[in-house]
Amino acid sequence: MPPTIDNAKPRTDSASLGLWQHHGENLLLLQPFMDSVIVGGEGCYMIDADGNRILDLAAGQFCSVLGYSHPRFVQRLQHQLADLLHIGDQYVSPGVLKAASRLAGVAPAGLKKVVFLSTGSEANECAMRIAKSVTGRTGMLGFSRGYYGISLATRNLSSISDHPGKTDFQPAPANQNKLITPTCRRCPVKQQYPSCSAACLDVSLELLSSQQENVAAVIIEPVLSAGGMIFPPKEYLQKLHAAVHELGALFIVDEAQTGFGRCGEWFDIQNYGINPDIMVISKTGGNGYPAAAVIVSDSVAKDLERTHFTHLSSHQNDPLAAAAVHAVIDIVEEENLVERSRAMGEYFIARLRDLQSTHKFIADIRGRGLMIGMELATGKNDTSKLAFEMAMLCERRGVHLTFSYFEPVIRIIPPLIISQEEIDAAITVMDEALSIIERGSSSLNDLLPKNCKSGPFTRGMIDESHLSLRRMWQTSPQQWLNKLQSLRRNK
Repeated sequence: MPPTIDNAKPRTDSASLGLWQHHGENLLLLQPFMDSVIVGGEGCYMIDADGNRILDLAAGQFCSVLGYSHPRFVQRLQHQLADLLHIGDQYVSPGVLKAASRLAGVAPAGLKKVVFLSTGSEANECAMRIAKSVTGRTGMLGFSRGYYGISLATRNLSSISDHPGKTDFQPAPANQNKLITPTCRRCPVKQQYPSCSAACLDVSLELLSSQQENVAAVIIEPVLSAGGMIFPPKEYLQKLHAAVHELGALFIVDEAQTGFGRCGEWFDIQNYGINPDIMVISKTGGNGYPAAAVIVSDSVAKDLERTHFTHLSSHQNDPLAAAAVHAVIDIVEEENLVERSRAMGEYFIARLRDLQSTHKFIADIRGRGLMIGMELATGKNDTSKLAFEMAMLCERRGVHLTFSYFEPVIRIIPPLIISQEEIDAAITVMDEALSIIERGSSSLNDLLPKNCKSGPFTRGMIDESHLSLRRMWQTSPQQWLNKLQSLRRNK
C-alpha cells in the first residue's frame, strides 16, 4: 500500500491554530510560518499538532538526509549526550578524533585535516579566514546568485546583500566581489552552451582584472539552490578551478546542501572531478543537528600550523556535533544512500518529466541525485506569485515544498530515504496543484497562512520583495555586456 498523505488544510478549530493563538504572541517574527505546528516526525514525514502527516520534500531546512527520527541516528546521539555533551576548546574527546578520521576518509582526495564547528555561516567564515591567512590576500569571490551564510562577511558575499535599501548588511567587508553566475538557460553574455567555452567566466575575470592579484579564494556552491537550482556546467567549474590556481588563490567548495550523498556522490564536487583546497560541510552533515566542519588539504594545514593560525569558538570540536557527523557517515554508508540518491533521483526526474508532458506551466526539469529543480513559467511577465501558489497548494494537500526567490523554481530536496511510493504520492499532489493553477481557480487570499503572525508578513513579502529580488539577482545579458563595454572604454 502506498503511504497516505493526510489533508493538511488548516481548520478554524485546529490544534495548530490554537497553539498559535495562545502562545504565538511572544515569538519574534523574522520570517513567515506555516499554520501547522510540528510535534514530531517519522521517516520523510512531519507530524503536526492535528495528526496530519506532511511529506517533507525539503528535508527540514535541506538538512535531514536520513529523514526524521532515524532510530540509529537518535541512538548514537543519545549515547553521546549521556557520555559527554561539551568540553572547553582546549580539549578533544575520543569521538572528535574518530569523527575527524571518518570524515577525512570520505572527503575528496587530498582533504585530510578537519575542524568541527556549529553552522555553515561560521564554517564559511572560518574557511575565508584560512584562505586569507594562507595567501596573505584579502579578496574573496563568490557567485552573483550564491548564498554563503548570515554573518556579515558571508551575507555580503551572497546575492542577498544586493537587496536595495537594506542597511542591516552594512558596512560591507572590503574586497568582496561576485562572478557572473553561469545561468545557461538565459545566458548573461548571450552565448550558447556548450559551444560558449564558459565565456561568462572570461567576462567575469575581465571585469575583475584590476583586483585579481588580491584574490585569496573563490567560494562556490556546486548547486546554487537559493539562486534558482542552477547546476553549473562541468566545463565551467573545471575552468574556474584552473583559473583560481593560476591567480595563486584557493578554491573553496561549500557542500552545505549537496554533501553526504545528496547529488549521487559523497560530495557533489566529486561529480566535477575537482579536488578543492578547502571544503565546508554543514546542514546535511548533522542530519538536522547543528553541525559543520571545515576540511583542508595537507598543504593548507601546514601553512596554518607554520604561522600559528588560530580559530577559537565556544562550540569548536564539540563531542555531540562530531557524533552527529560520524553517525551520518556510518548510516549513509551502511544503507547505501549515495547509490539510493542516484536511483531515486532518476526516478523522481522521470516522473516530473511525465508531468511536464501534460502541464504547459513546467518550463524545465533539472537535477542531480535527489537535488531537483522544477522551473515554472506562464508565458506572462508576472510570475512572481507562481512558485508561492504552487508550494501552498501542495502544502494544503500534505506535501511540503520550497522555492527559489528569482525565477519561480520549485526546489525538491527530500530525505535520501524517500521511496518510489512516496515519490508517486508527491507527483499526484503536484499534478493536482498544477491543474488548479492552470485553470486559474485558486485564490491567493485562501492560500495565505491563517495563523496570527504570518498572513500579513507573507503578503508583504510577496507584494514588495519580488521586484527588488529580481533586481538583486539581475542576470540580464545586456547589463553584463554594458559593464564590460564600459570597462573596455575606460582602459
